[in-house]
Amino acid sequence: MTTQIAAFDAKQKLSELLNRAHGGETIVITRHGVPYAKLVPIEAPANRDEAKRQLLERLRQQASLNLPPLPREQLYKRDEL
Repeated sequence: MTTQIAAFDAKQKLSELLNRAHGGETIVITRHGVPYAKLVPIEAPANRDEAKRQLLERLRQQASLNLPPLPREQLYKRDEL
């Protein structure tokens, strides 16, 4: 179910809207009748292993910098004060 609410009213009822979204409802926040944002429930992973798998997959999809590895001496070098 989707509900629309004006931004001014959404500010006044944020706690209630969060509870409704947590319950599965989608809320569209409008400004002068124009949709600006959507408050939707998150789909939590079923368990910790699934959460780790999803995170690793997202990290793999991001672009890497392709930097060469640092030498061991540089990794453990202490700055001289």
